[in-house]
Amino acid sequence: MREGGSCLKNLSERISYLKGLSEGINVAELGPQGKIMNGILDVLEGVIDDICVLRTEMEEFKEYVQSIDDDLNLLEEDIYGDDYIYMTCKKCGEEVYFDADVLEDDDVIEIICPKCNEVVFVNDGSFDFEPSVMESGIEGENSPSPDGRNSGSAGN
Repeated sequence: MREGGSCLKNLSERISYLKGLSEGINVAELGPQGKIMNGILDVLEGVIDDICVLRTEMEEFKEYVQSIDDDLNLLEEDIYGDDYIYMTCKKCGEEVYFDADVLEDDDVIEIICPKCNEVVFVNDGSFDFEPSVMESGIEGENSPSPDGRNSGSAGN
């Protein structure tokens, strides 16, 4: 039996109590039924040990997944730290991301889809579109912003 943790402590104590009782009244000497009772108590003890191991591993796994999620959030902040716009390429369906500053740039800039090389956007006013702005680097549900564009809300 695992010691030191509170994992299923009450059940563990109850099984130990029943084992003590069965040894005290010599249940094993009662024939096949006594052997079955002792076997059931041994199996229950093993089940409790296995559940404790699984709970411990699950907690470690949850911590590991949380650390991966934290690392991913940091990476997203590094990549999408500023406001980015994303558009879907009409030819291949690929989402294309670019810096929101492109909208106000005086130079003519073409945004090309990396998958099919189709022009997705040109900042010369020739494209009629509704861009979605990603704020704080996390794409989420879109809600209209004051200027009429969709603004991605942060969420995990």
